[in-house]
Amino acid sequence: MSVSTIPVPASHRRLLVWLPTLAWLALIAWFSSDFFSSAHTGKVLLKIIHLVYGDISDSNFQIIHFLVRKTAHLTVYGTLGGLAYHSWRATLPGNGWGRLHWIAFAAAITVAAASLDEFHQSFVVSRGASAYDVLLDLTGALLVQLLIVVFSERAVKSAENEPNR
Repeated sequence: MSVSTIPVPASHRRLLVWLPTLAWLALIAWFSSDFFSSAHTGKVLLKIIHLVYGDISDSNFQIIHFLVRKTAHLTVYGTLGGLAYHSWRATLPGNGWGRLHWIAFAAAITVAAASLDEFHQSFVVSRGASAYDVLLDLTGALLVQLLIVVFSERAVKSAENEPNR
């Protein structure tokens, strides 16, 4: 019997579909530490920029560093939103209204995680909390979910238009 044919109880399948989301939440908690503070990421980014481009003015570096950090927020929480969407989709049946529930629940997880992340950062000396970052995080999650919906709709329409073989 191969691994792919071993029957998995429904309760275990539900847990398995949540593992990527839970692992990503753990990664976000690690990102919330001092190790990923602006001072630390700035040193690494500055070394990379110097290696690739040479010298750069401090004002230009500050702009780049700000953009990299905010893009990281969009990307990290966009990934969380996508993972949570798929976890909810596998956990809660439905289509049509089900999709709105999956989006809403994934957005709720994102806001909760982002808020807890910012709350935690308020206790880390080298970090700071920002409500704007929570909004940016939610934006990233909703953008990824929008992409999922758009591309899944296109896939469905493409399959419907494809002649039967």
